[in-house]
Amino acid sequence: MHKVLQRLRSSDAGMSLLEVVVAMMIFAMVSLGVLQSLTTVLTVTRDNRARVVATNLASQEIDLARSAEDVFQLFDASYTKTLNGDDFTVVRSTGWVSAGDDTVACSAGGGALRYKRINVEVTWPNMRPGTEPVRFDTLLAPNNRINDPALGTILVSVTGGAGDGIAGVSVSATPSSPAAGAQTPSTTIDATNVQGCTFILKVVPGNYDVTVSRSGFITDDGQASAPSKLASVAAGKAVSLSFNYDAAAKYRLDYVAATAPSKVQMPTNLATTMLSSYGPFVSPATNTNADFYRNVDLFPWRSGYEVFAGRYIAQPQDTGSTEKYCLSPNPAAWPETTVGAVTYRSPANVQTAAVPGGNASAVVPMGLVAVSGLSNSTIRAVSLGAVAGSGDPGCTQGDILDFKKINSNTTHIALPYGTWEIQKKSSGSWGALGSILSPILGGGSSTSSTVVVDPRVAS
Repeated sequence: MHKVLQRLRSSDAGMSLLEVVVAMMIFAMVSLGVLQSLTTVLTVTRDNRARVVATNLASQEIDLARSAEDVFQLFDASYTKTLNGDDFTVVRSTGWVSAGDDTVACSAGGGALRYKRINVEVTWPNMRPGTEPVRFDTLLAPNNRINDPALGTILVSVTGGAGDGIAGVSVSATPSSPAAGAQTPSTTIDATNVQGCTFILKVVPGNYDVTVSRSGFITDDGQASAPSKLASVAAGKAVSLSFNYDAAAKYRLDYVAATAPSKVQMPTNLATTMLSSYGPFVSPATNTNADFYRNVDLFPWRSGYEVFAGRYIAQPQDTGSTEKYCLSPNPAAWPETTVGAVTYRSPANVQTAAVPGGNASAVVPMGLVAVSGLSNSTIRAVSLGAVAGSGDPGCTQGDILDFKKINSNTTHIALPYGTWEIQKKSSGSWGALGSILSPILGGGSSTSSTVVVDPRVAS
């Protein structure tokens, strides 16, 4: 026995490699479980601590709102505050509650205003998945009575080209015609606040012309001088009006004819279309013969404008109506075509944008039609419908473009895209030219007195 024990004590045998690996795996699994538990505890603890801080910030924001002297001066707001190493974002949203318990924005009226709703939401980075932000809500009543069962309210909203509210716009309301009982408001009308809103309170029922004004501003339909809208006010109700009104963007439009202004004549009554994502706007100003460029004030839509010569109307205003329309001036309306191995398509329209009160330049492409041999003649161009096979998308607008008397230095006239008949005045009446026309510069074709100014080029 002694020899056996001695042999065992002197043996080098131990744990096998497999036993070591299994032991390490068991230890790793236990360690990961412990680590996961510790991580979860730390995350929950940190989240709970952050939630306590967020709750205090939300409560503080609600207390500040409740202490405001004038609920009309409480607006949407947000800010970020760093506490305990976390950045907390506090967002306050506001809105009036009407008599029908509907939330009323200054751009949407309804019943009489009752309370101001205040919502506060606080978020922070690294919020646990599924964790809701801290939210507090309250309702505030004005210190003074703002409603009268016999009177109404007018809500006015002013927004800019970026869709944000425009502050500092003056607002007035005067009895319209017919007034239907309207009287000049007795309360002071404040300029629009930071949300672009103002409220005309205690208004006698009737019809009112509500006008907005601010120097250098323009509406989306080109009104620069005190634009107004009609508000019909009923007792115990609120009516809302919305204006797109912002600092005018100044566009310089350069026409292709400017490449040779001494030898090219522009139409004296040419309209220019500015097409935005909100629809076409046709400049009310027209060219004179000397204008190879012009300056136009436009509403500063963030998306900008595509600019082309001619009066463009996308489609009839009423489906099935006989309303005149015109697609021809817009190069994008001309279909792609292939002749042999060559494909012809219109160049992409360039969209040009300017910031409110800023400046921008745009080129207005046109075709040049040779008019040699017409010295001392008075001519005009009459818009025609699409000629079969020409690719012209069509125009029933029937525009007539006038030109000054052709002089000996004139070699070309400038025309928008489309199909035109060139007419000459003789003995007091207009007649077709005949076959005196030459090929068009910048694309297109001519046959007898008809010319097709085509924007498509080989690509």
